[in-house]
Amino acid sequence: MMRKIFVALFAAVVCANANAAVDTKLVSNAEKYLNSITGLTGTFVQTANGNQQAGDFSMLRPGRVRLDYDNMPIQLISDGQDLYFFDKSLDQITTVPLTSTPAGILIRKNVDLVNADINVVETVDYKNSFALKMNLRGQEGLGNMTVVFDKKPIKLNSWTVVDATGATTDVAFRGLKEKTKFGKDFFQIQRHKTVSTSGGDDYYD
Repeated sequence: MMRKIFVALFAAVVCANANAAVDTKLVSNAEKYLNSITGLTGTFVQTANGNQQAGDFSMLRPGRVRLDYDNMPIQLISDGQDLYFFDKSLDQITTVPLTSTPAGILIRKNVDLVNADINVVETVDYKNSFALKMNLRGQEGLGNMTVVFDKKPIKLNSWTVVDATGATTDVAFRGLKEKTKFGKDFFQIQRHKTVSTSGGDDYYD
């Protein structure tokens, strides 16, 4: 189940209504904010298939992100090249290219929401927040991602990913603070190898 959520949350981003409105000022505000961030840390609540999971969230541009789940032996880590789903209980890793993920949109070296391969298809202006719905050009049939920002001050609030089957995964962020100093291997999967008495190699955390 968690692997399905991983695919829904981070797999490549259903084509939107061609007549949906796009407010270029909101797009510009989001772009400026995202490019102003170097690193963030806080907590998150993920909702998918009627289930909620919470945990810790960290990101460092360009390319690095980490989600640690509170009640599951699961990590999602990007090292700047690939995104890894690490199931500690099974010592099992699933890897996808960071460039094919919605998360990759937010942590690029230069976030370009107008001229690059990112296609903003709709914006919604609320009283205290605004939302951008987007996908990757040429991959519109694979799903979409909606990112919500607080207005004053502009700050990442949440994102929602809809995959090609219509399954939805929501991630809401709490207590985000700017942070740029992380441990040297913080955005690396930690697997410690030992000698196994059964003749193979064991790993532990």
